[in-house]
Amino acid sequence: MRLLATWELGLGYGHVATLAPVCRALRAGGHHLALAARTPQTALRLERDAFDLVVPGPRFAGPAPRRETLTYGQVLAAGGLTDAAGAVPLVRQWLDVFERLEPVALLVEHAPMSLLAAHVAGLPAHRLGPTFVAPRARDAGASLQPWGRHHPAELAAARQPADQAVREVCRHFGAPALAGLGELLAGAPLHSLAWAELDHHGPDGTSLYYGPLIGIAADARPEWPRGEGPRTLVYLPFDRAGSTVVAQALGGLGWPVLWHSASPPGEALPPNIRYSAAPIDLAAAGRGAALYVGRGGYGASASMLATGVPQLLLPDTLESLLLTYRLRLAGVARSQAVSAGADAVREALRRAAGDDDLRRQAAQAAARHGNHSASTMTRLLVQNILAGMPG
Repeated sequence: MRLLATWELGLGYGHVATLAPVCRALRAGGHHLALAARTPQTALRLERDAFDLVVPGPRFAGPAPRRETLTYGQVLAAGGLTDAAGAVPLVRQWLDVFERLEPVALLVEHAPMSLLAAHVAGLPAHRLGPTFVAPRARDAGASLQPWGRHHPAELAAARQPADQAVREVCRHFGAPALAGLGELLAGAPLHSLAWAELDHHGPDGTSLYYGPLIGIAADARPEWPRGEGPRTLVYLPFDRAGSTVVAQALGGLGWPVLWHSASPPGEALPPNIRYSAAPIDLAAAGRGAALYVGRGGYGASASMLATGVPQLLLPDTLESLLLTYRLRLAGVARSQAVSAGADAVREALRRAAGDDDLRRQAAQAAARHGNHSASTMTRLLVQNILAGMPG
């Protein structure tokens, strides 16, 4: 079969890496896999063997509305799902891609306009990814800030633009009518690449969680530096303002620290911090670590869940804030705002490292997920995708 994987929104390696193992397995089964990517160079540089063909996908060039993001539909506004004026031209561009590549079905990873175009074209589509980019249909209008108090009318108003855009696109192209975004999502089977603790919308007993099928590509295994205190593993970019505060806090504590950042530090680090520009093997480092410090990124936090390392998270986006919220509820993480300064971060590090309950919950998570096999779950996912394909 000729299959088309699509990725429209979000930056970085993670979106391509989510698609790559599934597409690689499908290719091994004799299927043709094309990728329409937001940034084709990312796939060509890192996952070339996963795809037969990589082409640039249509991208929304207009401005995203400046407003508080309360629902999934507002996340998709960055991709053009705001009104018919933005959505119709993008859907038309996707229809042109379908005509040129002739896929029989789509694999959609954070690519809402390709999903809407697939509905217009009558092409089956499967959605896959972490739950922030691939939510359940019933969560299309749910609050992305569950810790807040938003009136139902406010959430309804937040949902309205995306729902209206979906309805108008269907009318424009003469496609079967949809009530809104939730109904669009419901028409494409969902494959959640998460565990219950990593579900941005909360654990769901009715969902099949395949778990994370990728890890951070990491081979570096640096030696722990000298220092007294709990060994601390840090995944935090130095180009983020809060990194300096964390380095000051850890330097003051004197604990042995392994720190990965693709961007180099702007100033000399304390001697107890060993910097690695190459991604560190999280499983190997985690076996010797007492604490993990990061932004609340999906991949690294998933690795720490499987390894059983308590986490102190410093979220700096809505997605990382939402994942941090869920991991805190699961009892495996604490959080801290770096804006509070080095003294507050230092105290948060002490509390997290000394929290017996946090260690116990992290160990229980490792017992649940430590034997997770990404290759086994990838094979199951491919079987389920193929079972839902036409003919």
